[in-house]
Amino acid sequence: MSFAVGIAKCSDYERGEVERSMALAVERAGGLPDIRAGEALVKANMLSPSEPKKAVTTHPEILRAIVGEIRKKGDFQIRIADNPGYIFTDAGALLGKTGVNGVTEIEGVTAGLLSDMGIRDVRGDLFRVLDGARVSARYLDAGFCVNAAKLKTHVETEISCCIKNIFGIADIGTRKKCHGSSSQKRLADAIVDLYSIRPPDFNILDAVVGMEGDGPSHGRPRRIGYIVASRSALAADWVAAAIMGYENPLCVPLMASAAERGMGPGTRDEIILNGADWGELPVKGFKKSSGLVRAFPTFLRGFVHGLVSISPKLDAARCVGCGICGKVCPVVAISDAPGSDRKKLPAIDRVKCVACLCCHEMCPTGAMTAHKNLLARLAEAFR
Repeated sequence: MSFAVGIAKCSDYERGEVERSMALAVERAGGLPDIRAGEALVKANMLSPSEPKKAVTTHPEILRAIVGEIRKKGDFQIRIADNPGYIFTDAGALLGKTGVNGVTEIEGVTAGLLSDMGIRDVRGDLFRVLDGARVSARYLDAGFCVNAAKLKTHVETEISCCIKNIFGIADIGTRKKCHGSSSQKRLADAIVDLYSIRPPDFNILDAVVGMEGDGPSHGRPRRIGYIVASRSALAADWVAAAIMGYENPLCVPLMASAAERGMGPGTRDEIILNGADWGELPVKGFKKSSGLVRAFPTFLRGFVHGLVSISPKLDAARCVGCGICGKVCPVVAISDAPGSDRKKLPAIDRVKCVACLCCHEMCPTGAMTAHKNLLARLAEAFR
């Protein structure tokens, strides 16, 4: 079985260039499939109310171009939506800061929270670790879904692209349950459990400007210059991983979990890449997130796995005492401690902490850092 991926160069977010590159990438991927009656949903990455220049969210010009591609198939009602990070419940602020409000100026296009039509209990046939999940009804009922992801690194899952973007279909409780997993593999399996419920009909990856370093919130924007399209989320993620410099994308647990369940290509030979050669994809000097254990020889990995660690650490000078880290912690490992200058500083219970780094991801000032222990720093230095 083969999986087509279309890729097109796109140097910036100038509207005309994005529209031309989007059309080319979609065409090279085989085009959008037929759209069923009902609402056409664009599942964006709207992790937080962040400005587009920060590369945290799907750029609004990418979303606008996707709307244009859907309209080529018919005059459908289109909804752009996501469930953002746990504490970002103000839809107005979310849509305003991310620039998505501008796309709703197009007739027939609306935007909002993915959960605004309620939540439904589901159980998937391909579940490995979840005993059930609570998922946005709007996503389940949409007649057609385009997964509009952003190319980013991730301190927990290494990459955050098409498969990871579907994590946002779940409610807060389900996402906290997944983040409270005891290992990186279990978290990856939980995310793929959610993905398996209803894979999107088409996938677009905004890789014009991506994020490197300790993403998905506090990494650094990195100009890449591509739009990627595919009917297979895993195939698109293979291309994303190649861009990031992974020689073997299946070393990323999230991708390995999907491949093991037959949700896309199991080898690169199964991917038909149209628009670029594999050799030209890697971005020179791209800084990955910390996938530290792979820095060691295979025969040592089992021994060092428990010794190499990355965990949250407070930078008190940057902390504003907002308490968000405590609210998002899935295992209630963070509480207020007496601070200075009339602010309370968070205290981390290291016994309870599972190093999921949700606090790092959601901290608005970046005060909760992703701290690497000595062995981890050595591994990264020699990687």
